[in-house]
Amino acid sequence: MNETQSVAQSTPKILPQDYTPGIDNLSSDDFLKIYLETLKYQDPFQEQDFSKMLDDMVKLNQVKYMNYTENFFNKLTTLLNQFTFLQSLSLIGKSFIFSADSLNPTTGLDYYLVSPQAVSNARVDFVDNAGNVVKSVQMNLDQGPNRLDISGLPYGDYAVKVYVNGQEVDSVKLGYLAKVVSLSLQNNSPILELSNGSYVDPYKIVYAGGV
Repeated sequence: MNETQSVAQSTPKILPQDYTPGIDNLSSDDFLKIYLETLKYQDPFQEQDFSKMLDDMVKLNQVKYMNYTENFFNKLTTLLNQFTFLQSLSLIGKSFIFSADSLNPTTGLDYYLVSPQAVSNARVDFVDNAGNVVKSVQMNLDQGPNRLDISGLPYGDYAVKVYVNGQEVDSVKLGYLAKVVSLSLQNNSPILELSNGSYVDPYKIVYAGGV
């Protein structure tokens, strides 16, 4: 054996940090050797349960797989959020309609109903927190945004319900018009700052065309 061969054989093998002996790389022969060695030193009056040992190893593998899967999806989510952040940069300086659960006439915002299709003779009710209909109007809805007349509404928050032929329509969405002034990352998720001082998720945009 020459010196080169000696050095090569004595060079230690570098294993990855996530290498787990007995779990990832344990062959059936290795497992059998461990089990036989265990049998050698077991108490003869307390028989070793082979199935219990095998079941423990299966559970260890399951835990490791679950941890790997969780780490993978966490990294994937971070990557997608960063990609969404870069895409959202183009939104700065533009106005959009953002979804709203209710409206308040004192905010100074312009509110809209965004309809997926044209609707004739729809009834729009403005409902206060007590469930009372404070104002009701009849209007034809175009496909897309339809500005709401909120004049005459007293101070307070109002839900908006749309009815067609006496049936409530859930596909028509309430929203408000605002301009995007800045973009930031919070907990690895993109957040838009709007001209009214609020902060919203980009997915709150319900209409992106001209108003």
